Amino acid sequence: MIVETLRTRLLRGVQAGTLRAGDRLPSARNLATEFDVDHRTIIDAYRELVGEQLVEMRPRGGVYVTARPAGVGGIPALPEKWITNVLVEALAREIPGPELYEWLRRSLETLRLRAVVIASTDDQVAGLCRELRDDYGFEADGLSAAAAEAAPTTSLSLRHADLLVTTAAHRTWVEELGSQLGKRVTVIDVRPDLLGGEWGLFLRRPVYVVVASEDFGDALRRFFAEVPNAENLRILVVGRDDLTTIPENAPTYITQRARQNIGNIALRGRIMPAARTISSESARELFAFIVQSNLAAVARMGR
Repeated sequence: MIVETLRTRLLRGVQAGTLRAGDRLPSARNLATEFDVDHRTIIDAYRELVGEQLVEMRPRGGVYVTARPAGVGGIPALPEKWITNVLVEALAREIPGPELYEWLRRSLETLRLRAVVIASTDDQVAGLCRELRDDYGFEADGLSAAAAEAAPTTSLSLRHADLLVTTAAHRTWVEELGSQLGKRVTVIDVRPDLLGGEWGLFLRRPVYVVVASEDFGDALRRFFAEVPNAENLRILVVGRDDLTTIPENAPTYITQRARQNIGNIALRGRIMPAARTISSESARELFAFIVQSNLAAVARMGR
């Protein structure tokens, strides 16, 4: 878990431009305090990232972002060791290397699955829809919680969905709705490291966040209230605030809905990549649903 968290922080930081080759990373002792573990556990985690060529450890000099060339989108290329391990695990299950790709394709693409997101604000709905489309391959649509509650059983999108996706705030009634409609429900958890880790690095300097709704802006302020340097979070609402006040090249995050609302208007800030908010536990649940659904379809077709 610690390795996954540190890897995610590093890769997101590189992609966002807040970490660059040669930057020094937090010491093992500082991270040991954060994670409440022995510092040697952190050292072991850093050693794994050394093996993936993501960091380098200098004797008595600390840990640094590696100078390894980045791949597409600023993300370092996949580590050879990880790919090798995947192929070896497949072979142990009697899946030859050349056939692994085909099994992965069948597990992900046999069906075109539909997900409907139900969340409190338009920003949340649009953001989760984007993540479900880009990272999981769903056809994703969304409804605000108010709209879904107003006409739950007559909504075509809800009736045609394979999966309902919501947040903890709406768990009870969405699970009841899923039971009424005969739909699976996944309640998304936010990545636990999003606050202290990824955004902890971003907020060392002012970060501008452009949102579509005041409600979501207020929710973000509450969400980040206890994070160090939370005063560096500068929230601007489309249609209310002047977006030209964003300084040149300032780190700037735009929610999916806000981007749709402002269209092709260029902002002066350095645009950060879309946030990946879904926790690894929720990701596992989503992928389990996708794989189960697809392989069941493969079995029915006798392929």
